[in-house]
Amino acid sequence: MGVEIMCNSLEVNRLVKWFKIGRVTGLGPQKIQKLLTYFGNLNSIFSATNSELLQTRIFNEKMLDEFNKLKEASENNFIKNIEDCKQKKIEIITIMDKKYPKELIYISSPPLTLFLLGDINLLNNNKKIAIVGSRKPTQNAINYAYSLSRFLSENKFTIVSGGALGIDTNAHKGALETDNGKTISVVGAGFNNMYPPENLELFNKIKQRGLLISEHLPNFNGSRISYLQRNRITSGISNTLFSVASSKTGGSLTQMGIAFKQRKPIFCPSLDDKIMPNEGIKEAVLNYNAREISNKNDLLKILENPLESLLMLNK
Repeated sequence: MGVEIMCNSLEVNRLVKWFKIGRVTGLGPQKIQKLLTYFGNLNSIFSATNSELLQTRIFNEKMLDEFNKLKEASENNFIKNIEDCKQKKIEIITIMDKKYPKELIYISSPPLTLFLLGDINLLNNNKKIAIVGSRKPTQNAINYAYSLSRFLSENKFTIVSGGALGIDTNAHKGALETDNGKTISVVGAGFNNMYPPENLELFNKIKQRGLLISEHLPNFNGSRISYLQRNRITSGISNTLFSVASSKTGGSLTQMGIAFKQRKPIFCPSLDDKIMPNEGIKEAVLNYNAREISNKNDLLKILENPLESLLMLNK
């Protein structure tokens, strides 16, 4: 028992240090990884002198001042959050951990920390597709998203989306209403402040049969930026992305742009189907190499032939 308590104490201490260093302005994932390579571990970074930190050429004077203040700051709030996670069975994975999804390591600005609630083994499924789209779609688009998600779930694909109203909601529902369907929801707030409130029941179902992912401490309220930033995770952990409906100014088009930069194959309904809104879809076909799909079986054949998806990226 004493060894277990000691291990827990060491883990809490490690996470507190991790949360603190992650708050230093300008010290992103790549710079932290360089520091870890340079010093070997977190404890060595925290025990390094100001001179040693400056010699890395990663810290500047302003960052160093902020880091020193964070080192001296109270640990109570961090410890409270860690204990809250443990009580609610929220798993905390940092970019240093072996469980951290390999797909995210190589994206632009990978999240330093992931908070996971549900079946974390879904991260290892190599058949993950993000189904996303407008928050204000037509009923035709809603039906399309639900039907597509259900069909792919029946063919053992894990459906990834963002939990928003509209297309996201129906993508999750389509997966959950199959016998063994699995879905992952990447949220933009902490788990104690899930949004939108209309989907609280849906999030509870996902927690039981799928996986919830956040990069934020449980009490974080979410912000306009955080809801945009989650897009890089949604497409980042997925093999491909399917955008059902998108306006020209909405977050769905932004998501397709991110997926394109991540070199993820992008699919969309055939423009002849007139799934609305489709202004963003038209732009994605022109600028992001999005491939129009006329029927679900054609999509399935492509998804089950990774070589064909790779050929899409090289066009």
